[in-house]
Amino acid sequence: MIPIQLKISGFLSYRDSVDLDFTLLDLACIAGANGAGKSSLLDAFTWSLFGEARGKGVDVLNLSPDVKEASVALTFQYEGNVYRVQRTLPRNKSTVLEFQVLDGEEGKVESGKWRPLTEKSTRETQARIQQTLQLDYETFINASFFLQGKADQFTQKKASERKAILSSILGLEIWETYKERTADKRKALEGDVTEIDGRVAEIDLELSEEETRKTRLSELEKNLKQISTAREAQDSILANIKNTTAILNEQKKLVQTLEKSFNNLHFSLSTLESKIVEKENEQNDFADLVSRAKEIERLYKAWKKVKEELGELENSASAFREYDEKRQPLLREIEVEKVKLEQEQEGLSNQYSVIGEQLSVVGDLEKQIESAKRSLVEVEKKIAEQDAVEGQRNEAKEKLAGLKSENEILRKEMDEYKIRIDSLEKTDSAECPLCGQELTEAHRKSTLNELNKEGKKKGDTFRANKKEMDEIEKQITDYESRITNYKNLDNERLQFSNAVSTLTLQLDSIHVQSKEWEKLGAKRLKEINKILENGKFAVDAQKELAKLDKELAKLGYDVSAHESKRKEELTLRTVEEEHAKLDKAKDLSKRIEKEIKELAEERKKKKEEVDSAEKSYSEALNVLAETESKAPNLQAAEDKFYELKENENRIRDELGAARQKVDVLATLRIRRKDYESQREELNQNILRHKSLERAFGKDGVPALLIEQALPQIEQKANDLLDKLSDGRMTIRFITQAEYKDKKRDDLKETLDIQISDSSGSRNYEMYSGGEAFRVNFAIRLALSEILAQRKGARLQTLVIDEGFGSQDAQGRQRLIEAINAVKNDFAKIFVITHIDELKDAFPNRIEVEKTERGSTVKIV
Repeated sequence: MIPIQLKISGFLSYRDSVDLDFTLLDLACIAGANGAGKSSLLDAFTWSLFGEARGKGVDVLNLSPDVKEASVALTFQYEGNVYRVQRTLPRNKSTVLEFQVLDGEEGKVESGKWRPLTEKSTRETQARIQQTLQLDYETFINASFFLQGKADQFTQKKASERKAILSSILGLEIWETYKERTADKRKALEGDVTEIDGRVAEIDLELSEEETRKTRLSELEKNLKQISTAREAQDSILANIKNTTAILNEQKKLVQTLEKSFNNLHFSLSTLESKIVEKENEQNDFADLVSRAKEIERLYKAWKKVKEELGELENSASAFREYDEKRQPLLREIEVEKVKLEQEQEGLSNQYSVIGEQLSVVGDLEKQIESAKRSLVEVEKKIAEQDAVEGQRNEAKEKLAGLKSENEILRKEMDEYKIRIDSLEKTDSAECPLCGQELTEAHRKSTLNELNKEGKKKGDTFRANKKEMDEIEKQITDYESRITNYKNLDNERLQFSNAVSTLTLQLDSIHVQSKEWEKLGAKRLKEINKILENGKFAVDAQKELAKLDKELAKLGYDVSAHESKRKEELTLRTVEEEHAKLDKAKDLSKRIEKEIKELAEERKKKKEEVDSAEKSYSEALNVLAETESKAPNLQAAEDKFYELKENENRIRDELGAARQKVDVLATLRIRRKDYESQREELNQNILRHKSLERAFGKDGVPALLIEQALPQIEQKANDLLDKLSDGRMTIRFITQAEYKDKKRDDLKETLDIQISDSSGSRNYEMYSGGEAFRVNFAIRLALSEILAQRKGARLQTLVIDEGFGSQDAQGRQRLIEAINAVKNDFAKIFVITHIDELKDAFPNRIEVEKTERGSTVKIV
């Protein structure tokens, strides 16, 4: 991957847009003060490609308050194609990822056209980027980036841990996944064997019951034969009882027939007696009517006279109704007009009351408006103060972060000085443990003096920074406290602003309504009051009504007299029906008397039939009772039969189950043989999986791959180390060593790094910081090339982050020479440093500076 252009906006310390063109840079130094944002440029690379910055995902990116989104766009060349990846993280939204390839002349960005390679989802697009590069994040940073503090990740570990680190760098963790999957499958096979063992045990348990099952089958066959004989005998007894029961049922039917006949005759007798009573009552009614004949005639004549008088009154009422029908519309018209005026009068009166109430609060509204305006001005002042305090707090936080970063670096450097001082003070060797020269007392003192001086200088800077950090933290705490006091100011501003607007609108509305009332409402209310007081409304209707009232008075019609006469006629009207019945009653009275005599004779005959039917029913009922007392118990016989039948069926079912249990034993013997065959096959498969587990374990295939890779790494590292040490240093990897226990014949697994120079061979841990870094650099670069080859990718860009701090002047010069020596192996090499004297050692320089608006860059 060869970078062409990098565009950054709102990302980490780069708030404003930054555009870097790499086309003219092959070997360059990225320089700047500590905390300026040099390493953030590398974070921009990895975040755009993989969504991670120094091992952290997009969720940990904290956008500055004034930044709406973080965006990084990287244009790069890879395998003859030009690609562009743009990753954007808007505030409070999901990440947007775009992937494009340039169609057109190779390398000519300005003349080509971008073709999208973006997939449906961010996850799928990320997978396509990694597939194109043939690298994931971990492989990329281990291959192309020598990140700050990680260049010695491999060499600084204990010898027992280096194989694990090397395995991780080479991506051999997948073999552990293979081992886990194989173990899971082996455990599943072992579970199948356990399940088969359980089933075989169950079969053996059933086969052990063979003799018991056969004995039980014989007993059930004997019991079934006995109970079948008893059930057949009870069946014969039950048939005889059913015959007797059939005869008894016939007698019951006869009793029921006689009972029904008796009840029918008794009902007929009751009906005749009811008819006789009814006729006698009718005869009595007719006799009473004939006895009142004179009174009925008198009342009938009076009714006819009242009816004639009522007819005359109805004629007068008809004429009255004609006049009254003409009056009603006039009355309604007058009433409607009056109601309209009264409603309008009421509405205007209410409006007058409301206007009065509103005018009474005008003074209070004006005071409230002035108060809200004053409060709004106060809130605006506090908001301005809040913005100023927040700006001061943010500046303090940025300064604190820079000091913390600087102190972390100083702490590491002081620790390294302390280790070197302790090593120099405690050593009894004739050689200097730091540089390998002859260790004289003068050399020891001068070196210790220089180291203590440098250490004190860094310690003073560290403590000064710490003191300043404490003061800044106090300032930040004070700012935060002050900001807390400004809480809810926006809500208060909105509240007071709304209050001013609402109260002003309310006051304007009161004034407008008051003017409209004085102009129209007051005048109209006075006019309506006068009209209602004089009664001068619906004048034409009132004149027409007065004229009709005069003509109606001439008729002399009395409504109350008409109503009284109508009630009198209604009271006498019943005599009309009695008068009609009077003539009919005289003829029917004799006929009813004859009917009553005939019904009495019929009743006498019916009573004799009822007595005869009652006697026959009683005799049949006594015979039935005697027969039932001598009959056998059918229910008990049936219960015993069904009990025997149920027992027979139960024993037959048990017999079938017992026979099946005996028959199944032959099947179980066959099944047992099948299970034994399956178990043998599974056990063979388990042994094969155990072999695979050992092969996939750390002492299996991964160990072989490491053994295969180490000679390549050793060769490439020695090639580079030869340039870095002027041919004085070589390294060798030792993978096996003797145990401390001399009695053991075998060797233990290890991964020691043995370095040879003009003074002999020593382990890595015995070398000074500068020498150790050259070894780190050589091994690290060798690992990068091997890793890239194994992933099928090409190592085209190399980035070294802060790699010169531990080197002396000669070591730095040789490291620069080594970088120049390998620069033809890479399309781009970028070296990050904060050491001023190294800036001019490179043909190009990217200057990074921290400003109030964040980090900025320029190419020098």
